[in-house]
Amino acid sequence: MRMWLKELRSKKKLTQAETAKLLSVAGSTYTMIENGDRQKDLDLSLVVKLAEIFGVSMDYIAEQEKKIHESEIK
Repeated sequence: MRMWLKELRSKKKLTQAETAKLLSVAGSTYTMIENGDRQKDLDLSLVVKLAEIFGVSMDYIAEQEKKIHESEIK
């Protein structure tokens, strides 16, 4: 699960449906992305959009994803 993504969304007071709309994806697709069931490796275009929506750098997103991958290896 991408808790970092859920936390960013919550800070912006956005629902999953609202975030999905901003990303131009279906609500179910966004839910699967946030849960880690889809986009195991985030597409660059998605990273760019997420960075814009949540006001974070792409480096921040990359670091969060790196932490997830490292924890899966252990």
